[in-house]
Amino acid sequence: MTTTFSDDRALPGAAAGAPEVPGVSSLVEVINDEIRVFHELLDTLQQEQKAIVADDLPRIEELAALKADGVARAQRLEGERLRHVRALSEALEVDPERTDLQRLIEIIDGRHAEELTRMRQVLLDLNRKIRRTNDNNAFLIRPSRSEERRVGKERR
Repeated sequence: MTTTFSDDRALPGAAAGAPEVPGVSSLVEVINDEIRVFHELLDTLQQEQKAIVADDLPRIEELAALKADGVARAQRLEGERLRHVRALSEALEVDPERTDLQRLIEIIDGRHAEELTRMRQVLLDLNRKIRRTNDNNAFLIRPSRSEERRVGKERR
């Protein structure tokens, strides 16, 4: 299930008719893309786990390429998110060097802050799941490699 969030272009927490701050909608869009990529990456890792257990080397290799692509896309989106946070910080006249997504959420208020808080939490939760699944996969692979070495020695 992919979680996405809505957006409108008004400054978060601003009264109706207040000037818009460029970048809020772009930030929400980038975070939505990050969430989507994280879901895809988690799915790939779960498939990889099944392939490791099944000892399906061709599938493991295929999934390794998909995983590398997902990681590259996630890194690109993280860079975009950081650029948007920086631009919003500057627009809100806050030191961009000391502002991350959490600090930006604290600065803005209202519905957008709540929405960004939920989105940030989804990213953190997915990141934790991705790391845990990747660590589990690495653990599953290690015994396979040691078993491979043992079998190789027995054949000699």
